[in-house]
Amino acid sequence: MTGNHLKISYRNLKKNKVYASINILGLSIGIASVMLIAIYVNYETSYDKFFEASERTYRIALERVYPDRVKTFSTSSVQLAPTLKANYPQIEAVTRLHRLFFNNEVPVTFNENDKSFTETRFLYADSLFFKVFSYEFIEGQAETALTQPTDVVLTASTAVRYFGTTDVVDKIINVNNGTRRVTAVIKDIPANSHIHFDLLGSIHSLPFLQNAIQQDSWINMWLYTYVRLKEGVDPDAFELEFPELVETYGGANIAQASGADWKTQGHAFNYFLQPLESIHLESNLDLEVEPNSDITYVYIITIVAIIILTISSINFINLSIARSTERAKEVGIRKVMGSQRSALISQFLTESIFICSLASVLSIGIVYFTIPQFNSILGTPLDFNTIIQPIAIILLLVFIIVIGITSGFYPALVISALQPSKVLKGSYKNSNKGIWLRNGLIIVQFVISIFMISGSIIVSQQMDYLMNKDLGFNKEDLLVVRQAFRLGNDYNAFFNEISQISAIQSIGGSTFIPGDFMGSGVFKVNDPEVNDVRGNTFSADEAYMETMEFDMAMGRPFDTRFNDSLSVIVNEATVEAMGVDNPIGMKIFSNNNNPNQTIEFTIVGVVKDYNFYSLHSEIGPIFMFYGGNNFIPAMTVIRVNQAALESTLAQVNQAWDDLSEQPFKYSFLESDLDRQYESDQASTSVFDIFTFIAIVMSCTGLFGLATYVVNQRSKEMSIRKVLGASLPSIITVFAKDFLLLIMGAFLVAAPMAYFALDAWLENFAYHIDIGILAFLFAGAITLGLVFITVSYQGIKVALVNPTKILRSE
Repeated sequence: MTGNHLKISYRNLKKNKVYASINILGLSIGIASVMLIAIYVNYETSYDKFFEASERTYRIALERVYPDRVKTFSTSSVQLAPTLKANYPQIEAVTRLHRLFFNNEVPVTFNENDKSFTETRFLYADSLFFKVFSYEFIEGQAETALTQPTDVVLTASTAVRYFGTTDVVDKIINVNNGTRRVTAVIKDIPANSHIHFDLLGSIHSLPFLQNAIQQDSWINMWLYTYVRLKEGVDPDAFELEFPELVETYGGANIAQASGADWKTQGHAFNYFLQPLESIHLESNLDLEVEPNSDITYVYIITIVAIIILTISSINFINLSIARSTERAKEVGIRKVMGSQRSALISQFLTESIFICSLASVLSIGIVYFTIPQFNSILGTPLDFNTIIQPIAIILLLVFIIVIGITSGFYPALVISALQPSKVLKGSYKNSNKGIWLRNGLIIVQFVISIFMISGSIIVSQQMDYLMNKDLGFNKEDLLVVRQAFRLGNDYNAFFNEISQISAIQSIGGSTFIPGDFMGSGVFKVNDPEVNDVRGNTFSADEAYMETMEFDMAMGRPFDTRFNDSLSVIVNEATVEAMGVDNPIGMKIFSNNNNPNQTIEFTIVGVVKDYNFYSLHSEIGPIFMFYGGNNFIPAMTVIRVNQAALESTLAQVNQAWDDLSEQPFKYSFLESDLDRQYESDQASTSVFDIFTFIAIVMSCTGLFGLATYVVNQRSKEMSIRKVLGASLPSIITVFAKDFLLLIMGAFLVAAPMAYFALDAWLENFAYHIDIGILAFLFAGAITLGLVFITVSYQGIKVALVNPTKILRSE
């Protein structure tokens, strides 16, 4: 029986090529889209799950409450890990990790050759790191890999890059002019990890960390703390012990730094656990090891997959219902010949599953050829082999059956219920229920389309806003020479040399530039009416503000004509936080958490607020200190004439090479800032692609549906033409019903899109305002596409000679 059903299904598809093509192509695109999205979602949700006992591993993060604000850090106190290890038996293992927050480009050289590298993925950990994280060792032992301050672990690709082999244990490399001994080589870290490094050194090789550890500091939050809990330990119950831990072991040190009444002042250190497996998607705290993704995007793209599959299924159902008129006589004859309704339902469901099977095979080919482009857009290593694993094949087969039955069940019920007497007399028409269902599905389909077009427009506008918003400085044509401090005493010679280049308009220097992470401090005024302010801090020379083209709100910039060695420039956000109108001349001080080292500065200027981090974050207080006459900046910022950009870059590079053997590291500030939004741009691109697919599929389904509706109403249109109706009036009558459905869809989709997009924009501190034009434009696009699609079919029939259509009447 099944073989016979398959033969009939094949013949029907061969006989109705347009119907078959639209259904198979639509379903294949829908299924391929779902496959791609499923692979992506599987990848995003797989982060860090390859580690042993990942479900029992946590990072300890910190909600740091200040009197005037709350900050949430992914880092924790340098003392937290040893305190936990010594006093809390619930812990199976604990470790500390550190990344260089400032100037993270580390030079690596070799005694045996003249090779040199600049590494940006150089992390530091303690000797217990490999007890928590189960990396696979190629050379060396996990137990002894980081026991000495001079130990360093390489990844396999780094070892090959340095020495051409992974057999490199006991090899010596020079890091920051200090020697390091290679103690182990591990396999390259999988992409789906929130921690990546090429080299892993010992935290005991960093003097500033050692000082903080020796001082029993609970204030310095420079380390990431990871714990693996013993089996059976309740993480929620364990987390409740953190407040007492801070009070018992850190209270004295915190009181020394912040005052004995630190709690009544409004200070708090609220530690909490983050499951290792959730960090990539659910953690976007300050000082993350790496930029993480956002689970919101995973939800959105999952919804998009469901939407596309829904549109595919709606197309299938609508076309099947529309074809019921054509298949009515076939069903009538079968019933007269003795076919049971169950056999007819089985036939139509077989045909539906057959179409889904063909579409699935085609979709696999689509995925194979499009996954490289998908990876290119998202910057991911998605693997086609994911969908040819046994479990994936089983899921695909189940998927084919479910979609086939779901999409074909209602049409099968409708068609198999036809009465032979009415069908064979030619009096059969689609029932009102069928028409209402078809129209309802059309509305659902175009609610989705209008929603996605609106979303695509608003998201694109927001991305354009992010790229082009006035940040409070001129980001264009700025060449950044990174790690200029490595020139040492030769910096002045470098500065003088590049100052002679005619295309260079100005040169400034600073310790940090917009987009880089900055340090912070608390500054006070000896006036109870003025608030203490915590803000970001950096140093700059007198030319930095001019080069960046900052605007002054009041006061003056740094000036060599004045003694500015203890001068500071603040921004408008600082003034607002202080609660004063004019801070010029005010004395502020900071003790850097050491009461015996109070330093006093004079505010000489207020710079207008500018965005020093991405537009996801609000502008906070800034304290810009004067670097002094012998200032050697970490970053040299050069404003260049755009017409001579390439030649100027070559000249600056040559000036560097003449003075230093270190690699010349540079970037353009505009590109650096744009990279802050790479994740947003990738998600936007994917959303736009699938929006386009959804629209095309909707129009394709509508095209097929319009074909059958036009054929059904061809006699009516011919009679109208005979009675003198013009072509436009005939098209209008035919298209009117569809256009009314789209208008109904718009009234549903616009409010839904508004609330969804408004919620998404809340992720940005600075964003566009949603206007009605975006929704009207989305509605107009949908209306236009529908009118063109439907009119095309109507015109084809309207241009046919009426006698050909009415001849049989």
